[in-house]
Amino acid sequence: MQFLLEPTTEGFTWVIAVAITIIFLDVFFSTEILSATAILGVAIYFTLLFEISWQWRVLLALICWLASMALFYTLWKVVIAPVVLKVFSSGIKESIHLATGDTGEFRSIDGKMFVLWNAELWPVETNSTAVMSDHDKVLIEKVEKGIFTISQIKP
Repeated sequence: MQFLLEPTTEGFTWVIAVAITIIFLDVFFSTEILSATAILGVAIYFTLLFEISWQWRVLLALICWLASMALFYTLWKVVIAPVVLKVFSSGIKESIHLATGDTGEFRSIDGKMFVLWNAELWPVETNSTAVMSDHDKVLIEKVEKGIFTISQIKP
């Protein structure tokens, strides 16, 4: 393990491998602190490969770190994040939109209107001018931004 601590190109490849692993782990924790620290570690180790004074080493490490962070955020925001959102957010959107056309139970709690659907209370808007009583069966006409549009089912 001595080669990892010595500033060699072989040690640099190990540092890059460890940094990539940490960045992948940071995807699950979504803190970005781990990613920033891993990229800073790579930048510092990279500067150790050169025989320069410590002032130039600090300056070069900061420049490498800032450039790497800019590249990281550009790739993350432009390429990776939209793909992740498309893959993982479609399931959430589909499940709530399954309520359209389904029936629910009207609930009035503290003067606020809700519909009980799928064992959860959701805020509602109503197109009907009819007065609804608590526990009435209602038809869910539309779901938009987490608000259900309902109408009363005629008995």
